[in-house]
Amino acid sequence: ESGAPVTEVKTALEAAGWDIEKAHVELRKRGIAQAEKKKSKRVASEGLVALAANEASTKVALVEVNCETDFVSRNDAFQGLAGQAAQALLATEAAGKSLSVSSSDILALEISSSKGEDKATTTIEEAVTNVGLGVREKLELRRGHFIQASSSDGVVSGYLHMSPAPGLGSIGAAVCIEAEDLGEGAEDKKRQDMLDLGKKVAMHVAATNPLYLDESHIPEDVLMAEKDVLMNQPGVKQKPPHIIEKMVKGRLNKYFKQVTLLNQPFVMDDTLSVKQFVDRQGKELGLSLSISQFARFKVGEGIEKKTTKTFAE
Repeated sequence: ESGAPVTEVKTALEAAGWDIEKAHVELRKRGIAQAEKKKSKRVASEGLVALAANEASTKVALVEVNCETDFVSRNDAFQGLAGQAAQALLATEAAGKSLSVSSSDILALEISSSKGEDKATTTIEEAVTNVGLGVREKLELRRGHFIQASSSDGVVSGYLHMSPAPGLGSIGAAVCIEAEDLGEGAEDKKRQDMLDLGKKVAMHVAATNPLYLDESHIPEDVLMAEKDVLMNQPGVKQKPPHIIEKMVKGRLNKYFKQVTLLNQPFVMDDTLSVKQFVDRQGKELGLSLSISQFARFKVGEGIEKKTTKTFAE
């Protein structure tokens, strides 16, 4: 029932005087203590990205939950935990804003907990602990992001790559498409067309990992650092000032095409930039469309995995 090894169950029962309820408490205490010891020694770099959307498709929540092995990421309890975390974040509406959400804020959210006929609530943090005890691995809720359309004329589309179950994947992406005015008539059809377009762009985001929406969203210090790199490339400083300016401008435009979503060549038609593709699709739909925001999570991205050195190394 507890999922713990037989020897540990027997030890807990003996310590609790063969009282089953007390033994459950004892097992939980021991499991939590063991889990805390593991945290400093193990790396949770596998896991899942969960995506939840509201019925109107105007809001999307993304959450990344990590475990130690791919095997546990296929566990029903782990998958349920990830899905619950995304749904809980979506339900808060994140104060009506689009923003990154810290793990501590998500862990504090409450979810329903059903045991038999008794219904109660628990926190995401407690759920993470309970599932971790069951699968006997280090689990971490790493991060979350909430996207909301700025008006009723906007939609938020989502895409999950390598999805083992509905709402889950190894990469999750969300894109907000806004219309200046949907106009009157066939609003539902127009919104569905916008959602389909947004999904194509979300697939592009998942594949290319853009860092910024456009050049205006690149932080000044990042832009200055890139200019400095370009200025110090071999042979640049020896050129006349007006030539240097043209060279730097040309190379910056190339940089923008690499890191900004709107300037990237669209993966489904690289003769067009993403912005050109959206503009063209908008004209076909009789709408003026724009991408206002996006988000992308990849499981384990940026987490340094521990490696075991061989004798030869």
